[in-house]
Amino acid sequence: MFHIRIKIISPTLQKLVSSLGSNPWLWLASRLISTSSPSSASKDNSFALSYLTHTCGFSPERAIIISKRLKLETSEKPDTVIEFFKNQGLSQTMILKVLRTVPDLLLVKPENTLQPKFDFFKSKGFSVSDIHSMILTSPEILKRSLNNEIIPCFNFLDNMFECKHNLMKTVVSYSGVLHIFAKRIEPNIKLLREEGVPESHILRLLEYYGKTIKVCPTRFKKAVEEVKEMKTDPLKLQFVIYVHIKLHLSKSTWERKKGIYRKWGWTEDDISKAFRTHPFCMCTSDSKIEAVMDFLVNTLGCKSSDIIRCPSLLTMSLRKRIIPRGSVVKALLSKGLIKKLSWTVFRYNELEFLDKFVHCYDKEANELLKLYRVSWLKNVREMNVSTP
Repeated sequence: MFHIRIKIISPTLQKLVSSLGSNPWLWLASRLISTSSPSSASKDNSFALSYLTHTCGFSPERAIIISKRLKLETSEKPDTVIEFFKNQGLSQTMILKVLRTVPDLLLVKPENTLQPKFDFFKSKGFSVSDIHSMILTSPEILKRSLNNEIIPCFNFLDNMFECKHNLMKTVVSYSGVLHIFAKRIEPNIKLLREEGVPESHILRLLEYYGKTIKVCPTRFKKAVEEVKEMKTDPLKLQFVIYVHIKLHLSKSTWERKKGIYRKWGWTEDDISKAFRTHPFCMCTSDSKIEAVMDFLVNTLGCKSSDIIRCPSLLTMSLRKRIIPRGSVVKALLSKGLIKKLSWTVFRYNELEFLDKFVHCYDKEANELLKLYRVSWLKNVREMNVSTP
């Protein structure tokens, strides 16, 4: 371990180092940031570094960077900001999270910059906990212009949503929509409208996939174009789901998934058809795809091409649903009680499955039920080891 000896060459420096404690980062920072007026600069920077690290919880490295940008000479302004947040009900942990994300807030006047935003959200019916969630999810919102950004965006969304509850839920969950509206949200919504996507489907995207609508317009447009190339219908709800998935799967991941399906004999058209039928089949893990395909094809004797018509199978629980029910189907086939496998066996809920494939066979019901339960319990136990 290396030891650095710092030779104190003056009482001033000795006092400075003493005030900063034993952290050499802070001492080094104060020397690096010194300007043409060493004594005053050292004093100002030592205070800034000390405040940022001890009061705000910044790392020494981060404090060095921030102190170059923020002119913290006294604790008056930052203390006022922290006190304001406390009065709004934020805990110390919450306050530090906000300040570490947006340190510039330390120098604002709360009555001019922060209070009006809190008042606006309260006037729209947001609870204190809602407001806390919003600023913790996206602290940057507190830097944005209330009149030029937040209010226009809120009014735009208010006109779109018929249900105020859904509007508030969306804003709380994805508060970032309020401060990137003009640059991202509005252009993306405009594009969807131009493509003929119904307003109700755009709302669904906002409500359930808010992060998708916030991506940069260039990426968003590219995803829309790729989805259109797959011969999808913009009038259907699936269209916005396709866009969502396209945006959240990298190109390499997308190609890797396609490679796995091709390994099982699917063509490019087959993959596109499966994606259009059940887009989340492209979100399933590689190991899950392999395991489900292996069981259906090699254990139950299905054709790989048959699964294209029911790709939702690839997103079902292998160990809780597919294998236990598959064992019952296999027994029914071997006894000649059914002629072929129907995908509905996996779609039914628990009671429907038992009624249609177990209890309806009087003589075999007990045997089938035992087979099903044993298989289910065995596979659930094995989930601790493998979870495809």
